[in-house]
Amino acid sequence: MEKIIEAELRDFKRKKSVIETTLARVDAYKKAIEDPESFNGIMPGNNRESGMPRGAFVGSMVEKVVIDKEEAISTLKEWIKDDLSRIYPLQVEVEQIGGAMNALNSQQRYIVECKYLENMFWRDIEYGFNEKFKNDNYIGYERLKKMNKDGLAELTKILETFYSRIYGKGE
Repeated sequence: MEKIIEAELRDFKRKKSVIETTLARVDAYKKAIEDPESFNGIMPGNNRESGMPRGAFVGSMVEKVVIDKEEAISTLKEWIKDDLSRIYPLQVEVEQIGGAMNALNSQQRYIVECKYLENMFWRDIEYGFNEKFKNDNYIGYERLKKMNKDGLAELTKILETFYSRIYGKGE
């Protein structure tokens, strides 16, 4: 299970940025729905394939514009629904990892964040750690690896139930 936790920590920043960009897109869609006149660039265009024959529109140009806007708003609402449902599992996972990280002491958290979220080398973590925490004794990377292992054990204890449901108990 610890290997799964390590892999998920390495993917944490990517998942968080997917959530953030998706929520920004959803906000833009909502603003376009509220004021469609000012967001013509976001409003979905005609989804017919080019070169395909089109039926003649019967009615006035005003009716056509109203119908097009209604269709566009309907499409945007669908996109919002799809985007929110797509990121929901990622949001749950990011919240689980964030909550578990809060259980670590500040030193363990620093080491885990540097190693897995920032993908730093042990020598760089060693230098940064000793600068940040200014201990009386210089702490080498072997001791930092032990502290990392303890932090991962704590995270595994906390996140085991969550990930065993996703990956199965046999992992």
